[in-house]
Amino acid sequence: MSTSQQTILITGATDGIGLELARLYAAQGNQLVLVGRRPLSALSETLFTPQTYCQADLSQADAVHRVLDHLAQQQIEQLDYVIHNAGLGYVGAVEAQPPDNIKTLLQVNTYAPIQLTHALLPLLRQTAGKLVLISSVATALGMADYATYIASKAAINGFARSLRVELQDDVGVQLILPGATRTGMHAKAGVDKAQMDWDRFPSAERVAQKIMRAIASNRRQVVIGGTNRLLFSVGQQFGRGIDTLRSRTVAQSKSDPRRCLITGFADGIGRALALKFAETHHIVGIDVDAERAAVTKADIDARGGSCDIHLCDLTDQGAIAELALDGAFDVVIHNAGISAAGHFAQMTIEEQILVLDLNLQAPLLLTQQLLEKAQLCEGGTLTFISSLSHFVSYPGASVYGASKDGLALYARSLAVALKPRNINVLTVFPGPTRTAHARRYSPDNSREQTRMSPDALAAQIYRATERRQRQLLPSLASRIVARLGLVTPRVTEWLMRKTIFEKL
Repeated sequence: MSTSQQTILITGATDGIGLELARLYAAQGNQLVLVGRRPLSALSETLFTPQTYCQADLSQADAVHRVLDHLAQQQIEQLDYVIHNAGLGYVGAVEAQPPDNIKTLLQVNTYAPIQLTHALLPLLRQTAGKLVLISSVATALGMADYATYIASKAAINGFARSLRVELQDDVGVQLILPGATRTGMHAKAGVDKAQMDWDRFPSAERVAQKIMRAIASNRRQVVIGGTNRLLFSVGQQFGRGIDTLRSRTVAQSKSDPRRCLITGFADGIGRALALKFAETHHIVGIDVDAERAAVTKADIDARGGSCDIHLCDLTDQGAIAELALDGAFDVVIHNAGISAAGHFAQMTIEEQILVLDLNLQAPLLLTQQLLEKAQLCEGGTLTFISSLSHFVSYPGASVYGASKDGLALYARSLAVALKPRNINVLTVFPGPTRTAHARRYSPDNSREQTRMSPDALAAQIYRATERRQRQLLPSLASRIVARLGLVTPRVTEWLMRKTIFEKL
């Protein structure tokens, strides 16, 4: 990359770290594209001009088009850096967060960076430039009142890891994780200053200087600040470590009959779960496929179990809000999920956004709704189906990997939040499973019979639920692969590229 004037796009450029980065890069004489949601008339600083500033609210559907239109108007056909800095926060109990707020936070922190990356990759490829994603050190920590924020940023971590393996030398992908910084974000997020005095945090200017130095380096991932590096390292060991311990509180809910809610219950892993849990629970199944759902219900009935069906498109926020779920549940399993496999830039962004809608946004919205309505029994278990990609990346399905990373860290924060209520949170990291979904998205089905059967996986999830485990890696092979991903990430990334991405 040339050391002469560079063209740099920064989101969230009107305040905090983004504004300080803009000042630093402007002082070097670079050409800037500054993105923010405030009108230009409200910005007094001279670095904001009609030529440099693009007003685009990243929470709105037209944001990407606004950015592309601005670039076209300024005749900018290549970019050296795209710095995804914009972000929103939320602090508070999960059940107290309004659904529209969840959607907006995910849109700004997760969806918009992915959508903009998809749109801007051709411009970065012109210079073999670098994509910089600014996340947060909080993603390594389980924090009860930050669950949605952490999920949104953890998804970006997973996206960066998988996309980096896919793009390799084509475009650089760097993940930067600052800690708490003295900005206006804390007050906007609902932080009580009496409990957290943000004036004692490092200034945005100081943090921006460190970020700028990190961007100039070739490091793939940079945690800003020595204390933050220690926190992140410790948090990684516990958060992405292989933990099969039981919850210390083992008393289970005692409703009669016990009730189990399963999303995506009509086929594959969901169907196997429904049949297994129906041995001891009344099943409430959510699915979009009426025909397959009816078949699964008939099979449960034939075995002497009981089941209710709720037809719902979980990619639709309104449909989730209208779900009429009666009573409380001893077990809730967020199983519904889809993937989109292929080269990130060649797939449509619409099909990849659907992955985020179903795999990440839907569980967050449904969980908030269940908690707000007190529909999780004391002593019950809330289960999230993540993916082995959380440990090894997933080139060729980077948005899927993002969704499953976000889900895993959301679950970790919820475990802290729900422990006082004696609600256990189980996160499952399945490897390859013998389902139609796996056949559809796998580049090679020649060894399909070596994949775990859905029935075997369902039995393990049932056992882990009864034992109140916190994590489940359901086979020796998956535990070995996960451990390798933690200890030798570059090796597993190379293997994933060779065995999956290059066969797509």
